[in-house]
Amino acid sequence: MIFKWLYLFLNGYVNITVEGFFVERFINICISKKIILQELHRQKSTILKAKITKSDFKKIRHIARKTKCRVHIDKKVGIPFLMNQYRKRKVFAIAIGVMAIFLFMATRFIWNIEVEGLHTIPEEEILAIVREYGIDIGKLKNQLETEKVTNAIRMERDDISWIGITIKGTNAIVTVEEATEKPKVIDTTQVCNIISDKDAIISKMIVQNGTARVAVGDTVKPGDILVEGIMEGTYTGMRQVHAEADIYGKIYYEKEKKESLIQEIEVLTGNEEKKSEIYIHNFKINFHKGVSKFKNYDTIKSYKKIKLFSNYYIPIEMVKITYKEFQKEYKTFTEEELQAKIEEELTKEIEKQYHISQYPQEDVEKEVTVQVEDDGINVKVSYAVQQKIGTSEEVVF
Repeated sequence: MIFKWLYLFLNGYVNITVEGFFVERFINICISKKIILQELHRQKSTILKAKITKSDFKKIRHIARKTKCRVHIDKKVGIPFLMNQYRKRKVFAIAIGVMAIFLFMATRFIWNIEVEGLHTIPEEEILAIVREYGIDIGKLKNQLETEKVTNAIRMERDDISWIGITIKGTNAIVTVEEATEKPKVIDTTQVCNIISDKDAIISKMIVQNGTARVAVGDTVKPGDILVEGIMEGTYTGMRQVHAEADIYGKIYYEKEKKESLIQEIEVLTGNEEKKSEIYIHNFKINFHKGVSKFKNYDTIKSYKKIKLFSNYYIPIEMVKITYKEFQKEYKTFTEEELQAKIEEELTKEIEKQYHISQYPQEDVEKEVTVQVEDDGINVKVSYAVQQKIGTSEEVVF
């Protein structure tokens, strides 16, 4: 697509409207003369629109007269028309030519990498891996060994079941399928115990086979035997078995923070400065000098990569910088305000770090403990999450 566009742009093309009662005949004659009408579409039975090269446009005049059709030029696009328009501005014309060559050469390289299909693996981790194997910004497309890279990554990573790299335009699209963890398969005829794999308080036990060594309410740590692979019967006596059980425990996640009732806070004044930068690959162009004139400010940067079409990025990135001024002030919180502030902060931290939202609401209990002290408030937020615990461990004789 980009090569077609560049070809047309370099040679020049015209958007035309053809009107008449014999437009079908007009089209047929053009086809017989090998004149290509691109992006052809009919507006009405007597009107059609098309795109035609500059050289072919000269050939359709007699066809229009022959078929009694009127041809109207809607738009002229391309280097020849620009050169004619700015023929007295040679520097500008040269600049356009250089830009066209630059765009053509840029299409041979990779200028953007996208990652799709991730759920638990961080995107930065995948980007680091593909870059390590040579898939990086500024690399020639014809030098990329995508199949070799994907095979190497699949062999290296157990948490990736499939990975593919597709080159579209100047965009490298990395598609990942994360592997689901397979449970450890143990022969049910093999004698085994069930041991704890987490720090927890036992909340529920259903033992199908074996002898429980803990009870509801007991605190366990990793490695503790929960169910031992032995059973004793009146007639069978003591025998060794493959322990089986569904065991649930409460896992506790908690954070604690203490803050003063009087705090220095940042208050935005509403004053802003906006500046811009342009990155051309690794070269930076500043449109400003120095730093912000504000004494206290927050810096916000937004990045936008330039692309011609959906998958044709070019090595130009626009950066918008906003400096927001703030003043430092002292604020005296009430006990209720400070408690709510700290609780909200700790809740967000815990839920993000331990992915609390993935558990059913009925399996999650939240508790907030507040202690008022002379110099402030101490808040502790605890989450008790009921989860299935325990893993099988073979008994080696």
